[in-house]
Amino acid sequence: MNERTLRHALNFVESWLQERYDQEEVPGFVVAVAHHGQLVLNRAYGYADVEHDIPMRSDHVFRIASHSKTFTATAVMMLAEQGKLRIDDPVADYIPWLKDHADPRWTKVTLRQLLSHGAGVIRDGLDVGYWYLDRPFPEKDRFIREMQDSGLILDNNTQMKYTNYGYTLLGLVIEAVTGEPFNEFVLDHIVRPLGLNRTFPEYRPYLGQPEPQQLVTGYTSREQKRRLPIEHISTESMSPATGFCATASDLCTYFTAHMVGSGQLLTDESKKEMQRAQWPMRTPGRPDDTHYGLGFILKQYGDRHTFGHSGGFPGCITNSQTDPEDKLVVVVLTNCADGPAASLTAGIYAILNWFQEHDDESARESQWSVLEGSYANLMGHFRIVQAGGKLYSVYSAGWEPFAMVEHLEHLQDHTFTITETSSGGSKGELVHFSVEKGRVASVRHAGALCMPIQEWQEHVAAQSAITLVES
Repeated sequence: MNERTLRHALNFVESWLQERYDQEEVPGFVVAVAHHGQLVLNRAYGYADVEHDIPMRSDHVFRIASHSKTFTATAVMMLAEQGKLRIDDPVADYIPWLKDHADPRWTKVTLRQLLSHGAGVIRDGLDVGYWYLDRPFPEKDRFIREMQDSGLILDNNTQMKYTNYGYTLLGLVIEAVTGEPFNEFVLDHIVRPLGLNRTFPEYRPYLGQPEPQQLVTGYTSREQKRRLPIEHISTESMSPATGFCATASDLCTYFTAHMVGSGQLLTDESKKEMQRAQWPMRTPGRPDDTHYGLGFILKQYGDRHTFGHSGGFPGCITNSQTDPEDKLVVVVLTNCADGPAASLTAGIYAILNWFQEHDDESARESQWSVLEGSYANLMGHFRIVQAGGKLYSVYSAGWEPFAMVEHLEHLQDHTFTITETSSGGSKGELVHFSVEKGRVASVRHAGALCMPIQEWQEHVAAQSAITLVES
């Protein structure tokens, strides 16, 4: 993706993100995009703490939950490269008490199967109350007791079954092999070498201090039209599965390092193995466009094949996906239990895909650049976008940034005609831009008068009601 097209697309992304924040009842979110290792977008929206009126900053720390699995898988692959383990070894070779487990199938479970969620391990134990703050996350001894009481739920190596307990076991393997605590190993070998100064393998109380507020406050989903703040808690032994905290920019740096050819973290062969599909991730009623590798979720957005991970923690929903071909990383962090991280990520990639398809690098875009922008009236709003030397009216609807696109053909001066639109649109009708002092003052779009979005919002804010204008 060339730099000009990317900049053009990101201008649209920023406008769309502001629209989504204005229309969605979420406390806040941060979005970061990196290209060839350089941060090209890092924007914060809303509030990190509503009760204390703390605006969201791009350097706020979030609970990134299952992103933790990517760090754990990376640590395992590092140890494999050092010859300290082999990923096709039985896990019982490193955790001897599994050899005496009442379920003999445990002796056949391999590290690869744990990494790919193909081992058939119980997801979160027999009592998952810690996810709902009914009890603390299990410390190491309790986790071991619970694992000893739980057999495999499915036969190993038959299908994908997502498991936090399986990744917690991998943390114990890392400790057994290295002789040091899991958190210290990942800090010394992954976090610090990459300069991830605001990434932590576990929550600590100092992260949640109100001033300076480093860790965002997480919120419940809407309960009777209100949200409640959620207490910060430690994940104890489950840090390898769900304990990590980080900023969006740190995650951009981290996933960039995982690209083949970066020369960081692992050999390219290890990276290719981690980013190779092991199991399909199926959701009833949805396309089969997602797989799991070794610690990575592999997802397709149009023709883009990405790797990354999602994360769900009480009060934070997060998502990161990396397109290694275009050297792009998209990270979305939200601070509520129903945060739209996946929808925002999909929308951003949809915008990038549209501009890559329509933006002709050889076309000169300056001719109509003054017309580009967001416009609105009582019935809604739309964007005027220039791409490939052509002009478009773009209408978004919810999470679809291109729900409808109209093609505009130039007639004369600042007047165009609508040549392509939906059956319910105004094909053949005129669009006229009133340009004053180098900016658009208004747009007459198929007979409807529209204002630039900021002026429209100021107009609405000044009104107590929208009433009939007498002429």
